[in-house]
Amino acid sequence: MFIAHKLIATKILLTGAVFLTAGTVLAAAALSDPKCRDKLKECADKLRNGSKNT
Repeated sequence: MFIAHKLIATKILLTGAVFLTAGTVLAAAALSDPKCRDKLKECADKLRNGSKNT
């Protein structure tokens, strides 16, 4: 029973590490592309202003 709990905890930690790595790579790729960066800025401005028009 203890080994099963260890395996589950290990799987959760590894899955979290994979998602963290993938998210970091995607964020870096998005911020390195000027067009994508501008679109992200526009989207953030819309969210801050509460604009519901797309």
